[in-house]
This record gives sequence, structure tokens and C-alpha cells, in this order.
Amino acid sequence: MKHKLDQSLDQYCKGATFSVHATHGHEEAASGRIFQLVRNLLTEQIVKLWLSVGFWWLWWRWSILYILPKDLFGTDLDNFKLRYSALINICVNNRLELKYNLSQHAYSEIEYCTTRDDLESSEKTSDLPETMFYITVLTLVSLFVGANVIDWIGHDHAKGHIVVTSFSVRRNWSRLTEQPKSELYRNFGYIDGVRVYASVFLIIMHCAMYSGVFPVANPEYSEQVLKNPLLIDVFALAVVVLQMFFVISGLLLAATVLQDIERKPDINSGYFWTKIRMRLIRIVPVYFFCLLLTTMGANLPGVQLGPVGYKTLVQEQVRCKQKWWTNVLFVNNLPTFGEERCHFHGWYLATDFQLFLATLLLLSAFWKSPKQANALLLFSVIVALIVPTGIVYYMGLESSFPLKLSEAQFSFMYSSWINHVYFPSYSNMNSYLLGAVVGYLYHQTKYNKLNLDDYPLYRRLRKLCLPLLALAYLPTFIFYQYEIPRSSWMTILHNFLYRNVGVAALCVCFIECFRNPPGQIRAHLSSVAMTSLGKLSYNVYVLHIPVIRLIVNMFSPSFKLSLVSLLWIPQGIAVISYFVGFVAFLLIEQPLGLLLKHRFVDQKKPKLA
Repeated sequence: MKHKLDQSLDQYCKGATFSVHATHGHEEAASGRIFQLVRNLLTEQIVKLWLSVGFWWLWWRWSILYILPKDLFGTDLDNFKLRYSALINICVNNRLELKYNLSQHAYSEIEYCTTRDDLESSEKTSDLPETMFYITVLTLVSLFVGANVIDWIGHDHAKGHIVVTSFSVRRNWSRLTEQPKSELYRNFGYIDGVRVYASVFLIIMHCAMYSGVFPVANPEYSEQVLKNPLLIDVFALAVVVLQMFFVISGLLLAATVLQDIERKPDINSGYFWTKIRMRLIRIVPVYFFCLLLTTMGANLPGVQLGPVGYKTLVQEQVRCKQKWWTNVLFVNNLPTFGEERCHFHGWYLATDFQLFLATLLLLSAFWKSPKQANALLLFSVIVALIVPTGIVYYMGLESSFPLKLSEAQFSFMYSSWINHVYFPSYSNMNSYLLGAVVGYLYHQTKYNKLNLDDYPLYRRLRKLCLPLLALAYLPTFIFYQYEIPRSSWMTILHNFLYRNVGVAALCVCFIECFRNPPGQIRAHLSSVAMTSLGKLSYNVYVLHIPVIRLIVNMFSPSFKLSLVSLLWIPQGIAVISYFVGFVAFLLIEQPLGLLLKHRFVDQKKPKLA
């Protein structure tokens, strides 16, 4: 009798496709298509009942379904989840007993469900984000084709139209490859080359992270990799690369603003509002298009949902339809909106924009009270250096980036260290402000003949850079492999070094670069090829995660990780990402940037004198 029951269970369970993992406390991850189907059926009944008040139903659909969290008012599906979880446990343990002869039963938790039933896809209709995506693409392609036709064969008067000059491939190619002649660019043009190598390193790190997101045939390979102390230290350096981008932003902002103030001392507040508009024009077009792209998910033309596509595409699509507004308002980096984030790596853009506003406010204070500039800058830097370590001590967190496979499968969305130390702008203020200090020192060196060799503090810092770097990053694996109390002085000291030493060393490098003539390395970094690729780095950062998701969607769960695959896959994704970034530069970033600048900046120039 038991044998017949096992056979019946086995035949029933073979008809179900599901993914399970060891429980880790995130019950909200148990969401599947069977529950979405039940939700759709319930919604259908509500629509029929309130058909006479269609306007209010539309308001409910977009205000409740896409803006407010889905679990705000609770759900009637809890009973279905519990019953289906029990059935999953029976099926999994039945398979384990029949295949491996295991007498001890395991506990399973639903991560997500898939189905071969085509009912849901046949009833799927276009929604507002999908309609907006197609309208946007059609408009951009039409303007692109029409503008380039006019640019090649049109009259001279039509060729000078702002739309034609903005979408012209010939002119945008010139803008991409030309090198500015300003003195500021001559001193810092190599930064474009630095951005290229940093972007490639981030792509490699994100590819390694996504190897823990989707199921593979040999998960033990990732576990073995994370036992290597050297690789642990290398992965932890990804934090420093992001900090380097903040340092660069703070440096260039301070150097530019202080130079403008030096040349036009009587500028007014309109100058700072223009800076904010220019910043938004720079980041909004490609970023918002990427949000539309993410809300499409598996509905993109030509994309077929693969074996792991539900986890890589559909889950992100659902999150973005609910949390898109946090990205639009640039607040998705704050812990208040943590965990279920849309466009996860968009946190950097929110943090960067918030730090941009804060640093611009600080520079405006320099403009208003130049005599208090040194004291104000010193106080701000001290506070910025202490804040991240204070958060780690108060919350009892890890000293460094938490490299855990249990967190990687959810893209670290539920990690307290990520949500409270890595993402918030107030935890990254040290990087941005120290970059602004470099810009301030550059300005003082150029206009006020400052000689840093006269300051013992700088001479000591320059000599201690290498030992401090070794002390900050080489012992990282110790805190990962051994249980060191999080409230101990070792943890606090290591976190302070981990969050600040790399930034300080980068600042010293930038200072030495503008104090000394360029060599072969800076000549390579400032070459035409590197500076042109550097102009694509923003597009590459924004778009490389959707590229990774679409490529991983085609992977099979039987895919095996190896050293070779971890080497060639990031290289291929980097090439594809730069190609997609180049297309976005010609079609979105440059044309829309020029049009928005013409409308909101050139026609509203502040008075400089």
C-alpha cells in the first residue's frame, strides 16, 4: 500500500515544476504564478462588480496595484500558500526518499512557482508601462531616422534645426570622439579612462554575483570560490570601485564650481539651479528609459521566457511595477524603501544625486562665506568619516561587504549591511566630500599657489597609503571566515579602515596626478579611444544589469560554473553592454540631452555678471 501511495505521489509531483531552497526567514519570497492566477481571477470579479464606476477602478489599479506595496492591506491568499507549501513538502520529500533513499525528511520553502499552463499568457493584455514603452521607442526611432535623412539630403536650413542636430549620427559621433580643450580637462581627462576599467571590473563583479542568483548544476563551486581568502578580498574591493566614482564626482563638481566662482565672483543663485538642471538632464533620459525597459521584462519583443527567466526577469518586472516611483524620485537607496527594490543597482544614481545636492549646497556656502570655507569643510569631512562606522557599531553589523550565498540569491536585497551602510547617501558622504577636498586643493594649488609639501600631515599620509591599504583590505577574509564579535574593537577599527582608507588613497593619487606631469599610464587613459569609451560609462552602468538578466534568462539550470565560464562570460557581457551603451548614446542620451538642455538651460541662462 505504501509503495502504491509513493508511486501516486511521484506521478502527481512530476506534473509540478517548482524551485525550493533552505528556509532563511524571508516568507514574502513565496510568490508564484499560481497565486498570481488566483489574484487575477479575484480582480476579474471585482471589475465585473464595479463596471459602472470604471474611473474609480482605474484609479485603484494604478494607485494600489502599482504604487502601494502589495502586502499593505494583507491578502486572502495566505491559506492557499500554507496548503501549497505543505503539498510541496510532501512532493520534495517523496522525491528525496525514492531517489536517494533518505529516511529523514527535509523542510522546504517555496521560492517561486512556474507553470506550463498557457492560460495566463493568453489572457494577458497590454498595460500602461508597456504602451508607454512602445510609444517611446516608436517616437525615438522615427525622430532618429527622420533627422538623419534630413541631415544627409535635406536643405541647409532644415539641417540646422535643433532636432536634426541632436539626432544626427554624424554629429554625435564627432561629439563622442572629440576631446575638450579646457585646462580642467587637460588635467583630469585621464579620468574617462579610469571609468572604463572601473566599469569593466563592476561588470565582472555583478556577473559573479548573478552566478549565485540563478540555479546551476554545481552550486558547490561557488562555495569553494568563497573559501579562497584572496578572492574574498578581491570581491570586497567592489565597494572601493563604487566609492571611486563618488570621489570622481565630488572632485569634478568642486573643481568646476570653484573655477566658475573664481572667474565670475558675482554669480547669483541661478547658477546653482542651472547645475541641478544639468545634472538631471544628464542622468534622467537613459535611466527612465531603462525603468520602462525593466517593466517590460519578458514581454519584450523577441524575448522568450527561459528556464530561469521567472527569477531574472519576471520578479524584477513585478517589483518595478510597484516601486518605480522610488526610482523616479531618487529615494530608492534609503532604508525606508529597502528590500524589494526596483532596478536594484539604481541605488547608486539616487545616492549620487543626493550627494550632489548636499555638496552643491556646501559649495554655495563657500561662495556666501569664503572665510569660513576651511572650517566648514573640515567639520563636514570629520562627520562623514565617522557616520558609517557609527552605524555599524550601533546596529551590530559586519565590518565589510557580507559575501554570503544565501544573500546573493536575492541580490543582497535583504542584507542589513547593504541597506544601512552601503546604499544610503549619508554613509557615502565621506567619498564625495573627500573628492570635493581634492577639487578644493586643486583650485588652491592653481590659483593661490598652495604647496602641499609644506604640510607634514599630507607627507605622512602619502607615505602611509600602502601600509594602510594592506591593513584595510588584506584581513577582510578573517572577518568572513571566523566568528569575530561584531561589537568588538577589531570590527569597528576594520570597518573604519575599510570604508575610508581606499578613498583616502584614491584622493592622494588624484592629487599627485595634478601636481606632476603625465606619464605613459595617464597618456593611455586620456587617449581618444579611452576617453570615447569613458563617455559611454554611464550608459554601460545603467544598462548592463538588464543585459545580464536577458542573457541569464537563456541559461539552463544544468549550466555548470567553471573558471573558464567566469572569465569569458563577463568579457562577452562587457562587449555587449558597451555596444548597447553606444546605441543608447546615439538614440537617447545625446539627442534628448541636447533637446532638454536647449529647452531648460539655454533659454533660461542665469545672469553671471
